[in-house]
Amino acid sequence: MSAAPATGLDDRSRDVLRTIIQLHVQTGEPVGSETLAQRLNRACSPATLRSIMADLERLGYLAHPHTSAGRVPTDEGYRFYVDGLMTARPLQKREAQAIESQLKTGEGSPDQILESASHLLSRLTRNVAFVLAPDISRAAFGHVDLVRLPHPRVLVVMVARSGLITNRVVELEEELTQEELQACANYLNAHCAGLSLSAIRSRLLDKMREEKALYDSLLRHVLSVAERAFPEQRGEGNVYLDGASHMLEQAHAQDLERLHALFRTFEEKTRLVKILNACLADEGLRIYIGHENPDPDLRDLSLVTAGYPLEGEAGFGVGVLGSTRMEYARVISVVDHVARALTEALRGLRT
Repeated sequence: MSAAPATGLDDRSRDVLRTIIQLHVQTGEPVGSETLAQRLNRACSPATLRSIMADLERLGYLAHPHTSAGRVPTDEGYRFYVDGLMTARPLQKREAQAIESQLKTGEGSPDQILESASHLLSRLTRNVAFVLAPDISRAAFGHVDLVRLPHPRVLVVMVARSGLITNRVVELEEELTQEELQACANYLNAHCAGLSLSAIRSRLLDKMREEKALYDSLLRHVLSVAERAFPEQRGEGNVYLDGASHMLEQAHAQDLERLHALFRTFEEKTRLVKILNACLADEGLRIYIGHENPDPDLRDLSLVTAGYPLEGEAGFGVGVLGSTRMEYARVISVVDHVARALTEALRGLRT
């Protein structure tokens, strides 16, 4: 995800590219040579700047809109800026402390903490923010409660060791009493604590092959419940999304069709989780700019993500989605700090 090599850029060209990007981020307008000369305190003449801008355009870092004499950054220009021209922008101490305070685990459930993190990200960056909860199928199993509903439905409340809670309503062919369901839950809690759901399924399938399973009614009931309660597919984690209205505030009329496609993506939870999981495949901070995004509906946007593991369990991810002309230095600092504070908050649930 890097731009074409830019080793041929001298210091003056780098200064020009950096300044154009900063001006465009501030105004959203193409940057002309006269505006650029004023920002650079007339260190270069407009004619010299036009020549440098033309060279940067040939290298692929700037584009020249037909309706304007100015230039705008390309995805490659933003990439080079993020990788080599941008100045880090640490959060103010007061702002960092406010993030940590809001995500402390003294109050609220894990779900509330994750939702709070999405609100924080959106408010602090003025962009769409998301928090992707750990994939429950890879989380370490803590315990399960089974609640009888009108046949054939059963409520499954599963708590991971991280404290995250997942509720599912499943349907069983055989009608079980609440006492039988409690016996199933007791068996799973006693024999499967600490395992991932895939490991639980594997262990129970091995049990199913044993001749004893044909005659043990409890084990038969456990297998029936587990087959439906523990999904084999992955990627069903909750997504906490906040700030979609910021897209509308920043949009121009020509963006509306693109925004409609984007909002459709937000509404398709399974697809959205798949996109975000692809972006969070690697741990740590990642920046996807324009065409680097894995989904066509995101190709005009930038995505800043951070993914972290939770002591060997399935990790979580946070991120911000916005215009390619976002304030990268600030967004990166906010995403990184919220992700680290959220990691500590989730770890604190088990202490």
